[in-house]
Amino acid sequence: MKTKIFITALISLLIISVVSVGLVAAKSDNPGQGEKPSMAGRPEKLEQIIFVHPVAPEKPENPGKGKKPPKEPEEPKDNTYYELWAKGLGTTPSWYYVNPNVGLVTGEDPIAAVNAAAEAWDAVTATELFNYGGTTDKNWYEEDGQNTVSWVKFLPRDNIAVAVMWYDSATMIIYEVDIVFNTFHNWGIDPKKRDRAFDIQNIATHEFGHPTGLNDLYDDKYSELTMYGYSRTGETKKRSLEEGDIAGAVELYD
Repeated sequence: MKTKIFITALISLLIISVVSVGLVAAKSDNPGQGEKPSMAGRPEKLEQIIFVHPVAPEKPENPGKGKKPPKEPEEPKDNTYYELWAKGLGTTPSWYYVNPNVGLVTGEDPIAAVNAAAEAWDAVTATELFNYGGTTDKNWYEEDGQNTVSWVKFLPRDNIAVAVMWYDSATMIIYEVDIVFNTFHNWGIDPKKRDRAFDIQNIATHEFGHPTGLNDLYDDKYSELTMYGYSRTGETKKRSLEEGDIAGAVELYD
């Protein structure tokens, strides 16, 4: 199943949600430290795509004392599979900026966790894909020539994060990405399950897979892969790439 939600559908939902509850802060004119945003070297007209990262569905409840739910045969896991949605980044390395205003977070430095997530993809390709450029005040997504990672509340609240990209539909080359984590949820670094927090590096590694060029996977047999589209609190297995994740990145950049 491919989760490619174009602007016509999801943007209207998000705008309605934001306006109704007043969750998103005003956009800043200051792009942050480092290089200024630039539109140079990119096509005049780009398409937008939004990948949504939902919370994993709840497991079926216990039917009652003394009763066991019917046990379905478990499908063998496949850690070799991948799907590509794009041909790769238009500029490498692609500089990104982080708004460190996470809100409630447990653990260490959130910027270090984001950088480690980006580095996971750099480490498996011959091409350096991502470079950290500094901090930014930007806290939503916008086509402005700057790649950003930020945290803000948005609806639906069962969405963990969104990765929004602008790409050339003729070549399927990606020119810009903004990743937004939902602060309706708690965020942490190596959180315990009891903290009911999402691990920043875990989710960020998945999200950086989209500008790398990889698609979401939702079949349960792919649940050990970083590009599996559902996540739970306390989960950290997406921090490291599996065989399929690596194979997809290598196909595009090696």
